[in-house]
Amino acid sequence: MSKFHDRNGRAGFTLIEIMISISILLSLTVAVVVMMRSSIDVRQALSIQSRSVRQLNYAMEMISRDIEHAFVLSTTDQIRMPIERNFKTIFRVDPAGDSDKLSLTTMANQPVVANLMEGDQGYVVYELKDAEGRPGEKDLHRATASMATANFREDPTSNMILQNVKSFKVIAWRGDDWLRDRWDSSRSDTRNKLPKMVRIEIAAFVDTAGTPFGIPVDQGSGSDSTQKAATFELKTIVVPALSSGMAELKQPVSSIRWY
Repeated sequence: MSKFHDRNGRAGFTLIEIMISISILLSLTVAVVVMMRSSIDVRQALSIQSRSVRQLNYAMEMISRDIEHAFVLSTTDQIRMPIERNFKTIFRVDPAGDSDKLSLTTMANQPVVANLMEGDQGYVVYELKDAEGRPGEKDLHRATASMATANFREDPTSNMILQNVKSFKVIAWRGDDWLRDRWDSSRSDTRNKLPKMVRIEIAAFVDTAGTPFGIPVDQGSGSDSTQKAATFELKTIVVPALSSGMAELKQPVSSIRWY
C-alpha cells in the first residue's frame, strides 16, 4: 500500500502503520492500568490486614487489662466479705474446645457502650457466640454488669468486640504447668484463688482477597472459603496483680514450659 501524501507531496503514514501504532499504544495503556490496579489491590489488602491486627490488639488489651486487675475475696474473710454482703467475686475458666468462656470480677471495668452507668468494679464475661446474619462464623463478646446486681447464674447483656474469630483460649497456670481443666474460684482446689498467670490465645480470620472481618467470603459454586481466609493469631501471658501471695495448686518446678 502506498503512503499518503499531503498537498506539498510529503509522504505520511500508511493505514497499516497507523493501526500498528494504535495497537502498541493500547497494549501499553492496558499494561499500565493492570500494574496500577495490582498496586492498589495490594495496598488495600495490606490496609485491611493492618486494621484487622489493630482490632485483635484492641480485644487482647481489653482482656489483658481485666485479668490483670481481677480480684477474688475469700468467702472466709469476714471483714471484706461479711455475711450480709450484697456482692460476690469470681474467677472462672470453662474450657470448651476452641471456645473457652472466661468469667471474672475486675477492678478495671471499662464500659464498651458510651455513657453506660457502670463502675470500675464489675462482673465481666468473655465468650464466643454465633455471628448474627453470618452462618458458620463466631464473634467474641464481652458482657458486663455491676457487681452489686450481678447474677452469676445468668450472663449479663453482651457486646461484640471482635468479629470472625476462629478460637478463644484462656489457660490458667497451676504452678508446674498450664491447667487444661476448669478453674473455678468458687469450688474445689481453686476455691478463693486466682491463678498466678493466665495465657490468652485469640485467632481470627481475614480474607486474603481483601475482605475485612465480619464480611462472609464468597461461597460460589465449587469455592472453599477456608482456603481464602488467612488466620491472625495473638498470644500473651497476664499476671493478675492480686494473685501475689496466693498458694499455687502444684509445687513450682525449676524448668518452666511456657507453651
